[in-house]
Amino acid sequence: MRMPLLQIESLAAGYGKSDVLDDISVALFPGSLAYVLGAGGAGKTTLLMTIAGLVRPKRGAIRLDGEDIRRKRPSELLARGIAYVPRNRLLFSSLSVRDNLLAGVWRETDRPRIEADVARLTQRFPFLATCGGQSATRLTNGERQLLAIARALMTRPRLLLLDDPFDALAPLEAERVARLGAELAAEGAAVVIAQRNATPAAWPGEQAYLLDGGRLCRSEPCIGRSWPGLAASP
Repeated sequence: MRMPLLQIESLAAGYGKSDVLDDISVALFPGSLAYVLGAGGAGKTTLLMTIAGLVRPKRGAIRLDGEDIRRKRPSELLARGIAYVPRNRLLFSSLSVRDNLLAGVWRETDRPRIEADVARLTQRFPFLATCGGQSATRLTNGERQLLAIARALMTRPRLLLLDDPFDALAPLEAERVARLGAELAAEGAAVVIAQRNATPAAWPGEQAYLLDGGRLCRSEPCIGRSWPGLAASP
């Protein structure tokens, strides 16, 4: 029987006294690519941040490999294989492309492993080599998004959470990011992409979850449906 990597049951979470999420139940499996869809304010970012340990759940369960992780710190969850790429990408304008790539593993002491991962990611994203010494501000929007994802991949995640990674991207750049998500899932990671718009039917994916008002109101085993309240992506 296929066991989930992450199991969420009856989850409620929010900020202060305000609940944003209510009664969310989702199972994420290794090697899967899932989308979390919904309008602005639906709770997509809160869901990803709760999984990553940046927001504390108020009720319900979150289990990684069967272990309760509700009280784990973000650094502990990162060490267990959960990587979160925020919508604003959080690149450091004062650092070079290479230094941004290394920012997520600056505490690591295994330098041969780090350099091997840099070489592996440079092969996957050639612009990391050609632009490595430049400021990240000189990259295109698509390259900045790929750099943010590559920085997360330096931690060798088993679960990769991408928050609105298509924001401000041209259609071909957005398609490249979507295909990358499918490639990473094929390599064994579980990948979750949260976005405000409906996903084009041509993009890969296994499951789509629709959030509305902080509740999971619909789930479908395919992508690209024209759900009410969601506009098609460019």
